[in-house]
Amino acid sequence: MTDFPYTDADLRAEAARQFAEVLRAPDRLEVQDEMRGSPIPSRSGDQTVCWGQLSVDDLHDAANDVHELLDDAPDLSRWTIGLSGSVLTRTTDLAWGHGNNWHLAVQVAHRRGVDDELHTALIDAVRNAVSRVLDERNLSLPQATQQTATEEATR
Repeated sequence: MTDFPYTDADLRAEAARQFAEVLRAPDRLEVQDEMRGSPIPSRSGDQTVCWGQLSVDDLHDAANDVHELLDDAPDLSRWTIGLSGSVLTRTTDLAWGHGNNWHLAVQVAHRRGVDDELHTALIDAVRNAVSRVLDERNLSLPQATQQTATEEATR
């Protein structure tokens, strides 16, 4: 027992609460204001187009769609703080579905220092297990993404 009037679990709960508050879904006007000066990723070729350059109706519709995505996003604050508190800073995201329409997503996280061979073996084991279950149930869901990030890449 520590000499502190709180536990590690108390610290994690408070961090998760604060993290969730920081990520709270803004109102529709805040979303639209935040979007105005940001470039539209698919339109960033030779001539970058920002959201604020769209017609009033198109910007309004896009802001509503972004707000809906933010509003529907699951609260992963406890998960995120749990990863941080356990120093699980290397993550690999796996998703199955079609393009950006995912039906299943799994995140594998572990501490730094796990060698690349073990990392690859763990990711392959998860990928193969999920694929086997999907195949056994005749579900045609190709792996849509795999993205690996380290602590440094996510800051």
